[in-house]
Amino acid sequence: MSAKKKHIIILPYFCQEEVNRYLRIARRLKSFPVPGVDCDFLLASSPRTPTNDALVAAYSELGTAIPFACPTQIFGYPEGPGAMFWDCMEFIGQRYQGFDGFSLWMESDMAPIKPDWMDRLSEEWYSGPKPPVMMGCFVPEVYKYRVFKKPKLILHPHINGGACYAMDFARQMPEEARRGVFDMAVYQYACKSNRARFTQQISFSTLDRVRRDMADPNKVLLHGFMQEKDAFIEQCLKPLTERERSRKGWNPVFDQIETARRKLRVQFVRRGHRAMLENMFLAKQKFEAENPAIYYQPNRRVA
Repeated sequence: MSAKKKHIIILPYFCQEEVNRYLRIARRLKSFPVPGVDCDFLLASSPRTPTNDALVAAYSELGTAIPFACPTQIFGYPEGPGAMFWDCMEFIGQRYQGFDGFSLWMESDMAPIKPDWMDRLSEEWYSGPKPPVMMGCFVPEVYKYRVFKKPKLILHPHINGGACYAMDFARQMPEEARRGVFDMAVYQYACKSNRARFTQQISFSTLDRVRRDMADPNKVLLHGFMQEKDAFIEQCLKPLTERERSRKGWNPVFDQIETARRKLRVQFVRRGHRAMLENMFLAKQKFEAENPAIYYQPNRRVA
């Protein structure tokens, strides 16, 4: 029997602030056309967070909404989110046997920005000889460069956790892949089977560039990595204005200016999250420019 196509969007939440962001995203999704692909929502609450009825009601208007209380009693960062991730993967693997779609781990600082975002992700998921094990935003090795010192490795290559995973992902990963931060741990095992796919459709963004990224026809889901989450989601959910659409031809110039400023800033920002953020964006930009053939190129894209 051939596998059946269906996708799952997982919304993991720990607090009311995250619920509020997901509710805002639900209102935006209601304005989008119904996807051409079958899709369910898994509303995954942490062990200390009760199921939110308003969240279930909002996503029930968009499709099948499944409330799921994660059973593993593990808390703190990064262990808590990792335990929730594996709880969800185990649940999906059992409930959706026989399906070959993806389960998207969509954190509350991620937002869809194109009306046909799910159709586009689905198209890429099925674009190869067989679906991958995982598909997401690739982060290459990130170094911090220091004057008169050797570059220091500050981030190992991996696919960011806000990604698409095979329905039977839990079964395909060995037990040792569950140790440590989940997105860092699983990547090497997906690579061994040559089924880790890099996509530009899921992309990091910042408050400084989010409106430009919304105009990029190759991006459908933005992740506000290390940004002020409420402000970032607000910017993602506002449709582009006519003025912004008319100016998008200048966006490559603005990108070049931003890159020049970023290269200057890394000379002065030596440590902490800001240093990692600046160096990560430069490393990703360099990798994507040098490896364009890796990325899926559909026939047409509309911003």
